[in-house]
Amino acid sequence: MRMKMNKKYILAAASAALCLTLMAGCGGAPAAAGSTAPAGSAVAPVASPAGNVSAGIAGNSGDYITEEQAKAAALGHAGVAEADVQFLRVRLDYDNGRAEYDVEFIKGSEEYDYSIDALTGEVLSMDRDAEYYNGAAQAASGSYIGEAAAQQAALAHAGLDEASVSFVRTHLDWDDGRWKYEVEFYKDSTEYDYDIDAVTGDVLSYDYDAEYYTAPTAETASGAGLTADQAKQIALQHAGVAEADASRMEIGFDYEHGRAVYEIEWKVGWTEYNYEIDANTGDVLSYERDMD
Repeated sequence: MRMKMNKKYILAAASAALCLTLMAGCGGAPAAAGSTAPAGSAVAPVASPAGNVSAGIAGNSGDYITEEQAKAAALGHAGVAEADVQFLRVRLDYDNGRAEYDVEFIKGSEEYDYSIDALTGEVLSMDRDAEYYNGAAQAASGSYIGEAAAQQAALAHAGLDEASVSFVRTHLDWDDGRWKYEVEFYKDSTEYDYDIDAVTGDVLSYDYDAEYYTAPTAETASGAGLTADQAKQIALQHAGVAEADASRMEIGFDYEHGRAVYEIEWKVGWTEYNYEIDANTGDVLSYERDMD
């Protein structure tokens, strides 16, 4: 009887020891703070600090030029010294499948905006805003006509004088392989938008926007064989509309696919007409008639 009891105690003690051993092996100390989350948890990655401008940019960032090189490329193109400007930002961005640096700085009261290819250092686009510039207009290059001359070219084409208008902005821009000045101004309730060739001073495109305004039509636009009035008459005749019945007439001039085009819009009642007329041949290139 005693031997059976001893066996029972020995078995119980062995079982208890085995359990303690298993618990020690399977337990473990609590995880320290900051340790890796369990594999099953969906922990979002921590965002990169705001100061790390390269975070999240696709591609091999090891091949990119530095921010200082991007700044130097923009300053070299603008023809200004770093000591004379105040930088607003230099930021790496990704646009249209390409990594590029956005470089913005101010010189005097003029703001410059550049996009620099992050791989090659090439100037992809440039904008110079002189909206609040009150000094004498200066050309960005010795070959450019300058902002004042661009304004005068637009005013002459519109048949207006500087004292009668309010300028919104005049700035240099790169578009379709050429430098141009974008000139915007108001007279009364009419808004005028002009693109002026930065080298030749030619009117590349223009638009007058007013609810009941008919644009000046006696002058022939640069690169056009027809006047705006002739183009307007062609469009009205094609639509079978009398000029007296047309309201909200808008006439614009632009280049599309290397062709000079007059863009003409007007309304008759609830019907809106849109025409594109070849500025040299007078051909109707396209037209639409929509009911509002």
